[in-house]
Amino acid sequence: MRKRKANAPPGRPPEEALEAIYLTPDFLFALACAARPPGTSNIDLTERTICFENPDQFEPEETIYIYFVDPTKISEDKKIYIDPYQVAVIEDEIIPDKVEIYKSGDLLKHYRVIDEWIDTDKKGSD
Repeated sequence: MRKRKANAPPGRPPEEALEAIYLTPDFLFALACAARPPGTSNIDLTERTICFENPDQFEPEETIYIYFVDPTKISEDKKIYIDPYQVAVIEDEIIPDKVEIYKSGDLLKHYRVIDEWIDTDKKGSD
């Protein structure tokens, strides 16, 4: 895995848009991040709902990969704790300990897709 610039939705903390490798201890959050279509997504980790900015681009048969990394192998000075679900790692590359293969549609076993997209750029302009 190589670091890259993350795209955070408008209004999100700048820590969610670093040039880094983002890790999560939550498998279902990792699945949602891997399975979502291009664009931003609103993910509710408590309710396990997800809303896509571009739902027409969701491809349930697309092959996705979940990478497993032992966080104890990463130096603490290279980690930025974003929230309980996200850790940004400032390394150029991380070699995963394990890789599992899924289909994007596996997301639908764990999340309910909702259609209530809120464009935060336009929110409050009406």
